[in-house]
Amino acid sequence: MAFSSRAHLRQASTSGNPASQSTGQSPALIARVNEKKAELENLKELQDLSAAVAGQMEALEQKLATLSDGTEAIATVVGNWHNVLRAINMASGTSALIYLYDLLC
Repeated sequence: MAFSSRAHLRQASTSGNPASQSTGQSPALIARVNEKKAELENLKELQDLSAAVAGQMEALEQKLATLSDGTEAIATVVGNWHNVLRAINMASGTSALIYLYDLLC
């Protein structure tokens, strides 16, 4: 099909008839060119939209990396609470022992 339309285009452009050159190509060929122009415009719009989506995905990637870093920090803090509570418990126990020792002595 592409070969026949190219042959038709070549035939129309090489025609020696000035009337056919001044009026342009056949209506079918004009319609096909217009379809291709519309297709090109749609492809350009798709390219622009794809670039916008790619930009949004990159921004999302950065936000997810930040979220991941924040999650790791929270996990570290939560993991340290066990040590903090154990230290408080030990300190409280030591204070209670000192208090009992002072009472008994």
